[in-house]
Amino acid sequence: MKTTEEHRIKVKEIADLAFANAVNSADFKKLIGTHPKDWDENIQEKFIEKVHEGFKKSQNLLVQEVLVNQELLRQKKEELKETRRKRETEKTENISIEIEVLEQRLSTFSHIADGIAWQLISGEIHIARRFHIGENSSKFLDSSNIEHAKKVVDEINKSPLDFALISDLTSFVQIGDVLIKNKNLVGIMELKEGKVNDQIKDFFDELKQNDTAVTEDLINNKFDEKAAKQAKRMQRQILRAERATEVMNTDAGIDPVSETPIKISTPTIKTEGYQEEFMKLNNILETKIWAYTVVENCLHIGMYRDKGIAMAGFAIEEILKKETENFIIIDWLSITNNLSQPIFAKPFPPDFIVDVLTGKIKIIMGLNLDNLIEFFNILGIKTRWLTKKETAKAKQKEVRKGMVVVNNRAISMTLPNLGGEAIMSGGIISKILYDNILPSNMALSLLSTEPEKL
Repeated sequence: MKTTEEHRIKVKEIADLAFANAVNSADFKKLIGTHPKDWDENIQEKFIEKVHEGFKKSQNLLVQEVLVNQELLRQKKEELKETRRKRETEKTENISIEIEVLEQRLSTFSHIADGIAWQLISGEIHIARRFHIGENSSKFLDSSNIEHAKKVVDEINKSPLDFALISDLTSFVQIGDVLIKNKNLVGIMELKEGKVNDQIKDFFDELKQNDTAVTEDLINNKFDEKAAKQAKRMQRQILRAERATEVMNTDAGIDPVSETPIKISTPTIKTEGYQEEFMKLNNILETKIWAYTVVENCLHIGMYRDKGIAMAGFAIEEILKKETENFIIIDWLSITNNLSQPIFAKPFPPDFIVDVLTGKIKIIMGLNLDNLIEFFNILGIKTRWLTKKETAKAKQKEVRKGMVVVNNRAISMTLPNLGGEAIMSGGIISKILYDNILPSNMALSLLSTEPEKL
């Protein structure tokens, strides 16, 4: 297993290729500070080629690193079983730590791939959510036909202006096997191998050419029970991919997960974040081992390095406990496992990003929910804690995925332009903690929500 420093060097190498290949090239350094809209078409194309070149090199390294680390993870898990069986406590603890390190490194590599995908979809979080269907994203590449996928993307990537990303490298692209960017269009490709899959594909292609709708009866009449089951599964995957692609390129269509009509509206409130607070804290870390601030009286941020990391989490938690019993606290490194704006899309220096991802800097964030509720009320959103009884009833009424519940109580919001109460979802908390949107801006955005977007 690589040392921490070796891992850091590799993460920086892969990230620089993925996100700075073009701007670091001699041809484009002279264009820094100018707007791409002011470039002529030839320069724009060459820039895209350079960006895609970096994506391709980064993807190749990601495949290598993920395969190596996943194999190490397999070995360590087998060793863990053996040490537990022998009741070797110290070895068990050491191996458990190594497993945690490997799993975080794999999450970091997936987060780099997420950053690439984020650029392909132009940073549209609603598109990212269409791709995520709630499946376990921790697939082992060597058991997901990686050789075939690599062969396909390498062929597509021979074109300088095209780029194909292997979905299994990411954590949130769970529809389709390959995400493809071609000029201004983004698409999804399903990869299938084997004689039966070829027959099913030919069958679907023939129906499409004849403009014939795929029905369950047609599938059952064409194939035996096992192949028919496979064909139906393939058809669902194809339909999901088609729907996701339509929403991606037109901002309207059928949601591939809920199968309900969806139309994405342009936000009326400009998003405002607090990323500059991170940079202020980072500057303090040049002479101190910890730094701390509070944003809008409800959001606590602590940043630590070196010996200060030992106090990370404990300090913020103690501060919050003195304020309220209703709070949420996170290690911001968990952004690598969260469906949100990747850290690479934020206006942070590359070295700071790598320091966070490799544990050289630790960031702990806490949200005082009582103060957040008070703040929302001041800004015009009637917000309150539900009772434990009301919360239990709300859970029974319908499945509320991501419903915020702290100490067995949920949070209710009444938006003037929507009418009625709505339960606060984890998406709102995620936007504040991981997308780094100011709580006040989050409230204003909710107040501008149109009824059809609820």
